[in-house]
Amino acid sequence: MRALAGLGNPGSEYVSTRHNAGWMLLDRLRAVGKVVEERQRESVQLERLKLGPAAVWLMRPLLFVNNSGVGISEACRALDIQPGDVLVAYDEIDLPLGSLRLRPSGGDAGHRGLKSVIEELGTQRVPRLRLGVRGEGRSRDTAGYVLDAFDDTELVALDEMLDRAVAAVRSILRRGLSTAMNTYNQRPNPETTNPQETPD
Repeated sequence: MRALAGLGNPGSEYVSTRHNAGWMLLDRLRAVGKVVEERQRESVQLERLKLGPAAVWLMRPLLFVNNSGVGISEACRALDIQPGDVLVAYDEIDLPLGSLRLRPSGGDAGHRGLKSVIEELGTQRVPRLRLGVRGEGRSRDTAGYVLDAFDDTELVALDEMLDRAVAAVRSILRRGLSTAMNTYNQRPNPETTNPQETPD
C-alpha cells in the first residue's frame, strides 16, 4: 500500500456525519503520524504521512462522495500510483458501527462513492476498508441516514473503531493486506483487543 484514500463530503455541515467516516480516519491518522509533505490538486488534497518507520500518501478527494473517483484518479496520476496500491476507506451502512472489513477487490455493493472510484480507475481491483456506521436506530431512508451525525450514544464505539482502523493501516504497512484481514475483519473483543498492539 502506497496511499490511503478516505471518502467524505466537503463542508462544515458534513464533518460529523456517517458519510464522512473515511475523512475521520484520515484525521485520526494525521493525529498519530507526522505530515512531511503536502500537495494541493484541483480535486484532491494530498499529504505524505510518516507513520513510524513507514510512510503513506493520504488522499482526500475534495468533491462530494459520489464523485470521489475523480480526485483519486487525479492523485494516482500525479503520484504515479497504481489502483492496487491505494486503500480506499469509506462508510458502510451494511456493517454495524464498530465493524471493519478489509477486501482486496470487488464491486461497489451499492456505494456510490466506491462506484465512482471503480469507474474512474477502470478496475475493481482496488483494496478497500469498509467502516461500519450502522447504529441501532438506523432509518429506512439510507440516503438521509448517512448524512446524519453520529449521536452521543455512538461516539465511544466510533472512537474505538477509528483506533482499530488506524491499527489496521499500520498492520497493512508492516505485514500486508492478507495478514491485516485475518486480524481486523473479526468483531472486536473488548477483553482481548487493544488497538495499540501493533505500533510502529
